[in-house]
Amino acid sequence: TRIQNTAMGNLAAKLRTKGKPGRSASIKTHRSSKSGNDQQSENTFKLLLLGAGESGKTTILKQMRFLHGKPLSSTELEKFKSVIRSNVITAIRKLMGLLSLLGLEGELSDNEKEAFMHLTEEFSNLEVRATLNVHENIMLEHWQAIQTLWSSEVMMHVWLQRAACNVIDGHKLFLDNISRIASTDYSPTSGDILLARERTYKEKRRIHHVDGANFEFYDVGGQRGARREWIKSFNRNVDAVIFVVALSEYDQMLNENRRTNRMVESIELFKSVCNNAAFANKPVMLFLNKKDVFADKIVSSDIGAQPPFRDYTGRPGNFDDGVEYFVKKFMDCLFNPENHERFVHVTNATDPSNMLFVLNSTRWIVMRENIESS
Repeated sequence: TRIQNTAMGNLAAKLRTKGKPGRSASIKTHRSSKSGNDQQSENTFKLLLLGAGESGKTTILKQMRFLHGKPLSSTELEKFKSVIRSNVITAIRKLMGLLSLLGLEGELSDNEKEAFMHLTEEFSNLEVRATLNVHENIMLEHWQAIQTLWSSEVMMHVWLQRAACNVIDGHKLFLDNISRIASTDYSPTSGDILLARERTYKEKRRIHHVDGANFEFYDVGGQRGARREWIKSFNRNVDAVIFVVALSEYDQMLNENRRTNRMVESIELFKSVCNNAAFANKPVMLFLNKKDVFADKIVSSDIGAQPPFRDYTGRPGNFDDGVEYFVKKFMDCLFNPENHERFVHVTNATDPSNMLFVLNSTRWIVMRENIESS
């Protein structure tokens, strides 16, 4: 198992020493000396993105697009603008619900209480499946009330207990920058877009040309209701599986089942995927995502205090001990570890080294194929 917690320079150096001389210059020379369509086929790498909902799978594709794809069109930017503004509404509604559950309305100042009551009334008229445009319009009309409430000391206390309402950690940036996001000339930054949350329902296919090779990514929804679509992807004869896990969700429950711990769900999913016959002998790239949120959270939310992880014996609040513990949990899922090349990358949502990790891991996979076939 190869674990990488920073940029991929060290792993890249290792890759260059493992293969035979002359076989590590570029991806395109690894697989074939054929020409025409055959060569194009041989130089295509199919990578399947799997993981539970809100783990950060789609972020991988966004990063690939920023680094190696076409710039976003004006239409795409407009859509992300609506998504981000909708994310603000979703986040503040969840936090307001938790504030009420904790019985903290009485701790609000008069202005904050007025904002809370105003927003509560406005949100009560929202349909369950309101459109992005409806959310966007509400955000634009009432952003100052949201800002007032979000800036309160009470809401900062609620934020520390956010695991109870499954608000997305990265959306703190949106709430902190609500005046910028509400401005008439707002244009989403790349950072905004990476943090934007839009649920994936059906399989998405993206192709990017890098270093003489085509990378063909398949992204499927991670929620339980979307996993019936996974079987189609299992039949694509992919070259490797990228499995994404949110490290920070060890103390959170599923939206779909409030009795199931999110990390437990990810571990069980990983076990079923890695031991599925469709992926026998396929390399696995395990992304332990949201390390920044994890590092912040473990200071106040002890891993060992969570019922599923009472066997944790590491130091409370220690990042390295926590990561090592969860890496072992995932590696223990492999019934036949010798059948899988395993690459573990500890990362966060906006880390540009993610794509370097994918590319270098693919180089390793190809060199292994060359050695085995020589």
